[in-house]
Order: sequence, then C-alpha cells, then structure tokens
Amino acid sequence: MPTVRTILPQSTNEAVPILRVAAYCRVSSDSDDQQHSFGVQTEYYRNLIGENPLWTLADIYADEGITGTSTRRRDEFNRMISDCKKGKIDRILTKSVSRFARNTVDCLETVRMLSGLGISILFEKELIDTAKMSSEVILSFMSTQAQDESASISGNMLWSYEKRMKNGSFICCYTPYGYRWQDRELIIVEEEAEIVRRIYSEYLSGVGMVQIARRLEADKVPHRTGYHWTPETVDYILHNEKYTGDALLQKFFTTTTLPVKQKENHGQKRMFYVENSHPSIIPKDTYLAAQALTAARRPKPGTPQRHPFVGLIHCGQCGHPFRRVVRGNTVYWKCRRYVKQKTDCVPIRIDEEDVIAAVLRAGRVLKENPQIIAETVEALSGLYEKSNASPARLSEIDQKITTLVSQIHLLSQLQTQGILDAADFTGQRESLNSQVAKLRAERSAILRRDDESDIAELRELADAIEDLDTEDAESVMSDMLQLMEQITVISNTEITITLTGGLTIPERLPKKKRR
Repeated sequence: MPTVRTILPQSTNEAVPILRVAAYCRVSSDSDDQQHSFGVQTEYYRNLIGENPLWTLADIYADEGITGTSTRRRDEFNRMISDCKKGKIDRILTKSVSRFARNTVDCLETVRMLSGLGISILFEKELIDTAKMSSEVILSFMSTQAQDESASISGNMLWSYEKRMKNGSFICCYTPYGYRWQDRELIIVEEEAEIVRRIYSEYLSGVGMVQIARRLEADKVPHRTGYHWTPETVDYILHNEKYTGDALLQKFFTTTTLPVKQKENHGQKRMFYVENSHPSIIPKDTYLAAQALTAARRPKPGTPQRHPFVGLIHCGQCGHPFRRVVRGNTVYWKCRRYVKQKTDCVPIRIDEEDVIAAVLRAGRVLKENPQIIAETVEALSGLYEKSNASPARLSEIDQKITTLVSQIHLLSQLQTQGILDAADFTGQRESLNSQVAKLRAERSAILRRDDESDIAELRELADAIEDLDTEDAESVMSDMLQLMEQITVISNTEITITLTGGLTIPERLPKKKRR
C-alpha cells in the first residue's frame, strides 16, 4: 500500500513585494461642486496610497469634465492604460464602476486586458476586486447598471433641453464671437461686434471670404480662440442668425445610444426658432442680403465644377500635382511635368476609377480595423514621452490644482461661517481661480502641444472613421475627401493615401494594358 507523506510549506524570509498603485478619478462636469469633488478625490487617493506600507504611488490619473460613456476622449484614462502596457502599474484604485466606465463593452474589455497584464482593479463602492474575481458576472452586472444610469440621465437632460428650447428659455452652450454671457444673458462685446459689422460690410461690397480673412490677418485683428482667421470662420459669422438677435436652436443633436455622438440636425430632430432672444449686432435686412449674395455666388446648375482630386494627387517622383485627362469614356491622371518624349518625369498614368476604388477601400479597411490608428497613436505617444519630462510636470500640476481647489473650498467655508467678509472672499477666490486657470491652461498645452499635434489629429481621425457609413459609397468618398491630405503616386500600380495626422495607407492599383 502506498505511503503518503505530507510536506508542509516552508516559511521564507522573502520580502513582500511593494505594489505600484495608481488611482483613476473622474468628474463628469465642470461645475464648482464637481471641481471640489475632483480635488477631494485626488487628495484622498494620495493619502490612501501613501499610508499603506506595501504600496507606492505610481501616479494619479484624473479626467475633468469628460463623459465616461467612451474612453476615446479621456486623455488621462488613455495615459493610464498606456502606462499599464509599459509595466509601470501593478494595481488600480477607482471610486466605482461608473467612474471607470459607463459603457459595458469598454469596461469589460479594459478589465480583461489589464487582467492579462497581471494588473488588478479595486472598485471601492461596489467592493469589487478583480484580483479576487473568479468570473466577470458581478462586474458585467454593475457595468450594465452604470450604462443604464448614464442613458437615463442623458435622456432626462435631452428632454429638459428640448422643453426649454420650446419655451424659449434655453441657454446655448457656445457664445458667438461678438457676445459674452452676463447674468444668464447674451450681451454685446463692442470691440468684437465692430469686426462682425466689418465682415458683413466688406462681403456685401464684393470682397470674398478668403480675402476678408486675409485682411483680418494682415490687420492683426485678434480672434477670441487664439486661432487665425480663416474663410471658414468668416463663413460661419456670415451665416449665423444669432447676429440678428434671433436664435435657431438644436442645429446639432446628441444621439441616445452609447457611446453618445453629436450629429448635425438635417431634419432628424425638431428645431426651434426664437425671435428677439438677445441684442442684435446686424440688422436683419443686412443678414438676408448676405444670404442672398451667397446664393447668387453659388455655381449655377450645369456649371463645370472643379474636380475634388485636383491638387490632391501628386507625383511621387518629382512632387508635382497630377492633371486630369478625359479621352472619350476614359478618365485618367498623369503628372503635369511629364511631356511625351522628354525626360522631365516618368510616364506614370492612373485611371480615375482605380483611384476612387482605392480611396473607398482604404476607408473601409480603417473602419473595420480601428487598431491601425490606435497603434499609431500609442507608438507616437511612446516616442513623445521618451523625449521630454511632461508626465512628471503633469503630476506636479495635478497636485497644485488639488491644493488650490482645496483652498477655494476652505475659503467658502470661512465665508459661510462669517469669518471672512464678502470682499475678501471674492478677492482671494478670484486670485486662486486665476492660478487654477493658468495651471489648467499649461496642462492642456502639454497634452496638446505642437509636438503632439499629430496625436490629436489622429484621435480626431479615429472619431471620423468610426462615423463612416461603409454601406454608402458616396458618403464614404465625401468623408474621405475631407480627411485626405494627399494621394502620392509611386507607380502605375502603387499609391499611398495620406490622411490627417500623417497616417499613410498604401494601396495597389490593378495592372492594366495600355494601348
């Protein structure tokens, strides 16, 4: 009979590993109460992690004023995931499932991915610790609840917005150039209003939008956003009814499905036109005259239109643009510099139908493979991080913002208790708010500095590709024309399509026999 001897585990003197713990915080609006909540959360996690001898603070990632229904626009969340993949984090603390994500699919996919990397997550409110989970049932249930809650809140808000639009009490989120908000009303900023009047005057005198924008730039007229004056900006001012004192509400609407998206209203939702809702800058007859002039300048039916590929297709050999050639039923493109029997350039020729097919194919490939853009963003982010010390500065800024917000909260308490008079409270609060604003501006500049412009453009590209309707070829082509920067012709059978953000898609054209 076999003899069985039990061998007890041997005690060791190995040190307990120190876990690198990160915290993720998020508040879903920019109100004062939520700013206080943001400061409290970040301070709470700094203390919690610092008091545990078996933990060391990896970083605190905090998104402000950003919805949780999608992870694409949460810069800090995405930075945290990137650091997880780089092996900088062992464990994540977060307040609740709803703070982490309000989209079930995103939540589960993220948890699975992090579990595969050996990283656990503690959801404090629900007492869910993925390090101890034997299944995803509980997490899936809680995430679904969070998603339903988000959809319910969104539905209530949309109902409230539409009700206020209907009775004329809705306050727009965006303040047009020439106005500012004061006491819940639009008032005219006279210095900007003069520029608006100048734009209408020059346009009605025969000056085009391009020339108006150039004149404003030449005169160094400041733009509120800090950007340059462009024909698009001028066009927006010339066709914005708010300058007449009226307001067309719900030009855009938010979808009710998750993740929510904002779409232009082409009749899918009701609109509301409110007359005399605020002071006017432009008389209505001046506005109507500008609309009539725009309509008169539009090309009449039958007028030849410039082909959208003009200026877009370039020669990969000499860099010159291609020109369009129509021969009977055949339409093709060839290098402008090439002249037959001369050696200025090589005799490359591509059929227009092949280029169109390649562009449609590229759009569908990106739609079906979103990881192409995501991997490019991740690679660029890694290169950027290695080249500077921005993460350390971001952490320092977050800590300073937390301290200042706490001081603002303390001032409010002192003023409420009568210890601080109203004048002192207002002065000190404005000083602290100014410091917070400067820090947030620096933080935004770091995240969106020129060196990272490609990353920002790639994220915008990802959003645009996600909205592609691949079942409608005309729609795909229209959208791709807005996203393409250049089509480079390498040979008769090879082109590259460069999109915003510098993303390059190689495409092969069919080889055809030439007569």
